[in-house]
Amino acid sequence: MKKAGIITALTLVLAFSFAGSAFTQEFAAGEIIVKLKPGASSAAVAAVAAPGALSSAAVSSSTGAMLVKLGEGVAVTSAVALLAQSQDVEYAEPNWIQYATVVPNDPQQGSQWGWAMIDAYDAWDIETGDASIVVNVIDTGIDTDHEDLVGNVWTNTAEAGGITGVDDDGNGYVDDIHGWNAVANNGSPEDDHYHGTHCAGTVGAVTNNGIGVAGTNWSTSIAACKFLNASGSGSSMDAIECIDYIIDTKNAGTADIRVSSNSWGGGGFSSALRDAIQAASDAGILWVNAAGNDSNNNDCLGSGAYPSAYNVDTIIAVASTTSSDGMSSFSNYGQATVDIGAPGSSILSTEPDDGYLSISGTSMACPHTAGVAALVLAQDPGLTPAQVREAILCNGDATSAMNGNTTTGMRLNALGAVTAATGGSTCADRDSDGTPDYLDNCPYDDNADQADDDSNGVGDVCEPEDCGGC
Repeated sequence: MKKAGIITALTLVLAFSFAGSAFTQEFAAGEIIVKLKPGASSAAVAAVAAPGALSSAAVSSSTGAMLVKLGEGVAVTSAVALLAQSQDVEYAEPNWIQYATVVPNDPQQGSQWGWAMIDAYDAWDIETGDASIVVNVIDTGIDTDHEDLVGNVWTNTAEAGGITGVDDDGNGYVDDIHGWNAVANNGSPEDDHYHGTHCAGTVGAVTNNGIGVAGTNWSTSIAACKFLNASGSGSSMDAIECIDYIIDTKNAGTADIRVSSNSWGGGGFSSALRDAIQAASDAGILWVNAAGNDSNNNDCLGSGAYPSAYNVDTIIAVASTTSSDGMSSFSNYGQATVDIGAPGSSILSTEPDDGYLSISGTSMACPHTAGVAALVLAQDPGLTPAQVREAILCNGDATSAMNGNTTTGMRLNALGAVTAATGGSTCADRDSDGTPDYLDNCPYDDNADQADDDSNGVGDVCEPEDCGGC
C-alpha cells in the first residue's frame, strides 16, 4: 500500500461500543476501510467520502481494501452502517486502533530465565539460527544501531548500495534499507518507543558476542516494519501496510521473510486485517501473535482477542507464562483460540540506545515463539508455515497452567520444536476425535465434524456460554 499524496491522517481517536459487545473499541476519527466487490461502482463510497478522498485513497496491494477519508460531518458509525447496505460494498469497517500488548513494570536486572524453561540451551546444541531466514517484526520499529542487534538487523543490499530516492529493488518501496515505516511512509523504521526493540532482542539479539543479552536465534536477519507510533498505538490500515510490505518484499525476491512476530492487538473484528494476514499466509509467512494482556478468555472474541484470534490456519496465538511455569496473571487465554504459552513475565531484552530492560506481557511471549520458528526453519528451510506451526505446537511441554487454557495445553519447548524439524511430530489428540489438538477448534470436547456455524474458529460444541467476565 502506497500513501503518496494521501491527506494527513487525523490523530483524534474516538471510543465506540458496538451493539452486543461488552468491550470499548477505538478507531481513527474521519476514516473507514472499504472493499468494493469485483467490478462494483464506487458511487456509494463517494456519497460519504471527502472531496478528493477516493483519488488519493490508500489501497492495500494484498486485499484491495482502501482507506477512505470521510466528508465533513460524516460520522464513522453512520458511514459504516450506510455502506453495509450497498450491493457494491463487500465490507466497510472502522480503521481500528491497535496497541502494543505490553504490561510494563519497573526495570530490573535479572537473568533471562526463559532459556532454561524452554530448553533453549539444548536446542542451541543442534541449531543456533541462520542469517538467510528473515524474521519480520511489526511493531514500534527497531533500534537498528543497537550494540546487541546491529549484527542481526536485515539489510536490503540493493537499496543500501543504490540511489537515494529510487526503488532500487523494485519491491514498490523506496530506500527501505532495514524495513519500512508505515507511520511516516518512509524507509526509516527506527524505534521511538522501546517495545519493538525489546521484542527484536528476544527474537535475535546477537549471541555469544560478549555483549548484553542472548536471543532465541544467535544468527538471523530481523526486518522491521513500524506501524505503532511513539505512544505505542497505530491503525489497522497502517498494520495492513506493513503486511503489504512484507508480502511485496518477499515476492520481489528482496528478502526471504518466513516469520512475522506481532506483539500487538486491540479493536474489533476487521475483515481487512484478517484478509491481509491470510494473504501473508498465502505468501508463505508464518504469523505469530501475542494473545493479549486483559486476563480474558479470547474464545469470547472480544476486544483484545484480535488479531491473534482470527481464524487463519497459520497463526500461532501465544499466552504468557511465569518463571514458575504458571500462567501470567495478565495473560489472555482460550481453549480454541490461544495455542501455546511462552515466557512473558519479567523478560530481559534490548531497549533503544544500547539499553536493556525487563518487562512483562504476552508481547514478550510472542517473540520467544517467533524466534523458535526461525530456529526450526534454520534447521530445515524447506518447511511450510503449516509444518513449522506443527513442529512448535505438537512438541511443547504439557503444563497444568496451559491445560484447559490453550488448544495444546502446552508451553513452548525449543528443543522439541527443533528436533521435530527433522524427525516429524506425534501430535496429541486429547478428546480422541481424530483431529490433533493443535488443529482442533474444540480440543477438549469430541467434535469430529469440526462444526463451526459462524466460522469464527471456535467449535460449536464449546462456544462459551457466558462471556460477561471477559
